[in-house]
Amino acid sequence: MSHDAKSKKAKPTETKSLGAKSVGTNIQGSRLIEESFWERDVWGDADVSHQPDPNLTPESTQEPITIHEGSSDHQPDTNTPTNSPDLLVIGGGIVGTSAALFYKRAYPEQHVVLLERGGKPTGASTRNAGFACIGSISEHQADLQEASRELVLDRICHRYEGLKFLRNTLPDTEIGYEPCGGIEIFTDRDTFRACEAQIGEWNRELAARMGEREVYRVTTVNGMDAIENRVEGALHSGLMMKALHRRADEAGVETRWHHEVTHLSPGRVEVSQAERSQSERGQAEANRVVFTPSRILLATNGFTETLVGKLAGTQASATGIRPARGTVFVTRPIPNLPWRGTFHYHEGYVYFRNVGDRLVLGGARHIAKQDEETTEFGVHPGILTWLTQFADQVLQLPRGWQIEQQWSGIMGIAPQKEPIVRELQDRLWVAAGLSGMGVAIGMKLARDLVGLMGEPH
Repeated sequence: MSHDAKSKKAKPTETKSLGAKSVGTNIQGSRLIEESFWERDVWGDADVSHQPDPNLTPESTQEPITIHEGSSDHQPDTNTPTNSPDLLVIGGGIVGTSAALFYKRAYPEQHVVLLERGGKPTGASTRNAGFACIGSISEHQADLQEASRELVLDRICHRYEGLKFLRNTLPDTEIGYEPCGGIEIFTDRDTFRACEAQIGEWNRELAARMGEREVYRVTTVNGMDAIENRVEGALHSGLMMKALHRRADEAGVETRWHHEVTHLSPGRVEVSQAERSQSERGQAEANRVVFTPSRILLATNGFTETLVGKLAGTQASATGIRPARGTVFVTRPIPNLPWRGTFHYHEGYVYFRNVGDRLVLGGARHIAKQDEETTEFGVHPGILTWLTQFADQVLQLPRGWQIEQQWSGIMGIAPQKEPIVRELQDRLWVAAGLSGMGVAIGMKLARDLVGLMGEPH
């Protein structure tokens, strides 16, 4: 479901030529809100059609999962030990929360603080489509245009091992995991045949490396040529992150919500903290907080370059990570929805799945790559139009289907899609650039990072 932004198109490729008019689609009643279907389902109101109370702040609409939400027992003070942690993790997504958890488990006596700028995880960890995937044949073939076969195979195996590690750490029942497999559909017969011809070689190599036989096979879905990947699945991103934050809280990680970094240097982090006013419920007032940690970890993925730009003595392009916004929407329930499972199209750039009788559809970043290299949340109108036309003309959803909710997430694309995991400056580490595969590799990458950091001094 994820593909690195490329300066040139890879072959084989297909992009369905979509007409200018979308038939039977009504998006006038849809809503663009600052959270995904998965967030509202777990962190907020489970009914996505419910209009939130505008007087409620994000922290008051979510079920509390930590006791460190700026309460009277934990008022920040630059002179108290709570603001001089042994490890300060910036970013409450899958990498940052996992790193905080594994570091605390490895060194229980260490004080670990996790900062998140929102009232719930933001970025891409809860704003994706809930795919647990290792990649489609057309994506792998496209990747070979810019990376060696050995590197691409290693990448696939890391995703596979990462998903196993995720499921061993958080049980399937807690993350809503469904072992449904994944299917890549094709609208161009030549592209399908070119990918079909590669199945045998990929299966042989993955069997040798992963111990999984016949990962890919030819099939048909709704009369369309398709290739199935039997080791993929789907999950509920909101449940996954809720369970992960609960584990971190139980381990003793101190989570600080609504803390946005304004200045960064080794050993010192300045934060703007937004709290609910004591006098006016729902009104925010910013408080400046200073942390003096022994170690810092940047786990901010697509927002990393923005933070690195605040770091004295470091070039703004030190990591090479580029932001990439992804657009996703969910439909209202569609009776007799013909698409059941998880699906990919066009090198993984387009992805869709069912959630009950709803369809979740996202991607199409390939039609406006430069526009989508942004850290601003929002939906590109051209991409939304392309996706609705794809739903009408390719998926052939029944006339009158409607989008219920739209959202966006910010990914971080690293050079050659290889995550950046290293010490950027003395005692300041970075783990970012997961290139759209955070669900698959994020948790294991965080575990490996803790080992790389070594014992505290």
